[in-house]
Amino acid sequence: MTAAQSSSSGSTEEILVLYGSQTGNSEGAAEEIASLIPFKLLSPSPCTARCMHLDDFLELEKAKWTRLVVIVCSSYGVGQAPIGARKFREFCDEIWDGGRGISLEGVNFALLGLGDSHYTTYFRNPTTIDEALAAAGATRVGKLGKADASGTGEDEQSKVIDRWIENIWTDLARVVAADPPEREALDKAQEGTWALCLELFPEWKPGMGGAAMAALYVPLVGVILAVLAHFFWSGRWTE
Repeated sequence: MTAAQSSSSGSTEEILVLYGSQTGNSEGAAEEIASLIPFKLLSPSPCTARCMHLDDFLELEKAKWTRLVVIVCSSYGVGQAPIGARKFREFCDEIWDGGRGISLEGVNFALLGLGDSHYTTYFRNPTTIDEALAAAGATRVGKLGKADASGTGEDEQSKVIDRWIENIWTDLARVVAADPPEREALDKAQEGTWALCLELFPEWKPGMGGAAMAALYVPLVGVILAVLAHFFWSGRWTE
């Protein structure tokens, strides 16, 4: 059975909604989008959604890309990634530095970015994500959302978020209605992404958790023993 036949066989299609959030606004928008997907995307087959941190997608899901992901993420500080997206930002930065030939062809993404224009770098993190994924071969669908915490009137952040969510469904529906990419393309995207993650974050390698803990505690035990020996030989312990 081909990927296209599988899509039309009545099975459901999963869409991932990924986010990074410092104050909770991005998380709230992501959860709203995920809750609406089963009601907004019904054809040619029903869609389900899971919502998670961008970093959890890389580490826990081992970067198992679906053909459509929705990303909601802000900038924090001087253009940095917020909580739950810092590892993903490192991944995107590495793509700009060469990316080890990663191919994300077959992956489509919609992106809603949040920030505060009081800072000159307010949209740097969403921009970096957008440009890095595109550079690796992924295709953005719909308008790049720019929700400014300093916006007023019709540009107030909550209103921009609401409009973006209201208007994105046609673009998302177009993706799920099209023939899906061959599974090999998404497998290649996952393999390349996960391989790069293991280079960037070696603690994610199987069995490295125990080794990392040992590397932390063995020196600490040595320090404790040295302190105890000092007290013993200096005669500072008394009964």
